[in-house]
Amino acid sequence: MKMITSAVLLMLVMAACEKDEKYTDPYAGGKDPLGVQLSTEIPAPSEAGPGTTIKFRGKGLLKHKDVLKFNFNSEPGEIVNVDSAGIQVKVPVTASTGVTSVTIGDQIFFGPLFRVRGNLDIDNNYKVVVGANNWVNDVHRFADGRLLLVGDFLDYERKGIVRPISRIVLTSRDGEMDRTLQSGRGADGSLNSIAALPNGKLVVAGSFASYDIHQAEIHNITVLNSNGSLDSVNVKTFTDRDTVPSFNGGTDGHISKVFVHNNRITAIGRFNYYLQFVYGKSDYRQERDSLITDSILVRQLIRFHPDGSLDSSFNYDLTRHRSFDGPNGPVTDAYQQADGKIIIVGRFTRYNGLPAPYIARINNDGTLDAGFGGSGADNTIGSIRFNEVTRRFVLAGQFKKFDSSPADGLVLLREDGTPDEQFRALGKASNESYWAAQQLSNGMIVVNGGFTRYDGVHRSGFMILDSKGKLAPGYNNTGDFSGTLVQLLETTNSSGQIQALIMGRFNRFNEKEIGNVVRLLFK
Repeated sequence: MKMITSAVLLMLVMAACEKDEKYTDPYAGGKDPLGVQLSTEIPAPSEAGPGTTIKFRGKGLLKHKDVLKFNFNSEPGEIVNVDSAGIQVKVPVTASTGVTSVTIGDQIFFGPLFRVRGNLDIDNNYKVVVGANNWVNDVHRFADGRLLLVGDFLDYERKGIVRPISRIVLTSRDGEMDRTLQSGRGADGSLNSIAALPNGKLVVAGSFASYDIHQAEIHNITVLNSNGSLDSVNVKTFTDRDTVPSFNGGTDGHISKVFVHNNRITAIGRFNYYLQFVYGKSDYRQERDSLITDSILVRQLIRFHPDGSLDSSFNYDLTRHRSFDGPNGPVTDAYQQADGKIIIVGRFTRYNGLPAPYIARINNDGTLDAGFGGSGADNTIGSIRFNEVTRRFVLAGQFKKFDSSPADGLVLLREDGTPDEQFRALGKASNESYWAAQQLSNGMIVVNGGFTRYDGVHRSGFMILDSKGKLAPGYNNTGDFSGTLVQLLETTNSSGQIQALIMGRFNRFNEKEIGNVVRLLFK
C-alpha cells in the first residue's frame, strides 16, 4: 500500500512541475491575415486577347492597392483600377491561358482560370474529343487525306472499350474513326514508326512480336497491306504448310524509326542482332515444333530488303559476318534525305571509330559522310527535323554549343549542316532542356521540352518561336503544357491556314482534356 501511495505522490509532483513550465506557442509569430480574397468567379469578360481590360471580383484589395501585383499565369498585368468590389487589369502581351493571382509581398492569392485569345488554338474542325489512351507515336497520310495513327494505345475516342484498338487506327482527315481498317487484333506491343513502300504497302516497327492472329512470328518490324492487314505468304515448314508474315526479318530489341528509299528499309533503335526464322528446320534444342532463329550481330542501325532479309551492302563487314561498330552510343532520332542518306543524332561521339560528336550523316553504303554539322554538339541531341519548304533542319537537345558556337539547346541548320546564324536560342535555365522542335512552312518553330521560361517570359513545356529564335508574337497564348511531343504533321485547311497535328504523350492542351493527339490551328 505504501509503494502505491508513493508512486501516486510522485506523479502528482511531476504534473505540478509541468504546469509551471513555459512552452513557446509553435503557431505564434505568423503573419497577420490580410483579409484579402480574389474571387474565383468568372471575370468579365471571361476570355480576351492582350490589351483588354478585365474585371475580377475580390475583397480587401483596396487598402493594398499601392503594393499589390496581378499576374496572368505568372506574367504581370497592368493594374487599371482597384476598388472595394475588386480589381481591373489589362492583359499583357506575354500572357497565356492559366490561373490568375494577386501577390502582396510574399503572399499569393489565387483567382480564376483566364483564357487568353491569340493566333493559336485547338482546331475546332478536328472531331477528336477524347483522343487515345496512350502514346501516339507516328502517322501515315494517305493520298485521300485519311490518317493511319500508330502508337501504344488500346482505345481511341472510347471506341475500344469492348474490343481494344490495338495500337493502330485509321481516321478521316478530321480525326473520325474509319472502321474499314482490317488490323484484326493489331499489335501486342508498341508501334513506334510507319513508312510506305513504293508498292503502297506499309512498314510498321516498334516493340512487338505478334500482329492480328500471327502470334510470336514478328521481331519488332513487319509489312502491312494498305488496308491494315498483315502481308503474308505460304511457306513449307518442317511439319506442314503455314501462312506467315511475308517480311521475315527483324531485331532483338525495339526499333524507334524506319525509313524507305529505293525499296530498301532502314531502321534505327536499341538492338544488337538481326533475327530471321528458318522455316524448314526444327530447333530440337528447345521444342520439337519450334523454329530455328538465325542471328547476326548488327547494332542500332540496319537495312533490310523488302522481304526482311539483311542488306549486307549497308555498314556490314563481310569478313567478320557482322555489322561495323556504328555509333558508340544511343541514337535518339534520325532523318532520311531525299537521296537516301541518313542523318542520326543522339548520345554518341564516334561512328565506326571516326569522330561524330552527337550527329552523323551516313552514306547509302553505311559509311560516314564526314564533315556534316562541322564540329557537332557538346552534348546530347534529342531530335532532328527538316522542313521541305524552308530547307532547314532544327536540332533540339541538351547541348550548349554546336559547331563551336553558342546554341543553348536549339539550332537551325542549312542543308549542308552549317548553322543559320540568324537564329539564336535565348535565355534557357541551365537545368532545363528541349526535347523536340520542328519548323513549319511559315518559318515558325514548335518547341517542346522541360522548360518553364524563355527569354524572360513564362512558357512551360510548349512554345512557338519565329525563324530568328524569338517568341512568335500572338502565338504563345496557350497554357502550360505537360507532356512529350513525338510527331507533328503539317497540313492546311480550305482557307490556307496551317494546321499542325501533334502526337505524343499528353492529356491536356490549353487547359482542355485531350488524349495524346490534337490538331492546332495557326490563324
